[in-house]
Amino acid sequence: MKNSVRKTLYILLVIFMLLTFYSIFNAGNPNSFFRFVIKDSSYDITITIALSLIVALLVIMLTAGRENSLRHMLEINRDHILDLRSRGKSDDQIAESFLKELGGKKGFLYSLAKRRVLHYLTKIE
Repeated sequence: MKNSVRKTLYILLVIFMLLTFYSIFNAGNPNSFFRFVIKDSSYDITITIALSLIVALLVIMLTAGRENSLRHMLEINRDHILDLRSRGKSDDQIAESFLKELGGKKGFLYSLAKRRVLHYLTKIE
């Protein structure tokens, strides 16, 4: 993803997050600025849910690009990975050392990242 597109998505994410927080804390408020657009306050919950879904979609779009960067980092280190394999290191050991260098901590996200790294390591030959 291009940097300009990524920056635009981050700006949109901030805007929609602010609107979502505002709508959460002002649902049903007759003085809400949403009254300029929609006069009936019974739609406030629907607006809040819609804004939350937009935020979730933007987050998914932004995090999907990071997956490619992980693969790119492994591709850059392809020669080193092949050297480690020739020395008898397993993919599990290579993934552990890779994540250790990235500063990963043990936990749920660490195990997800390790699984993804192992998946990419199987494609490197």
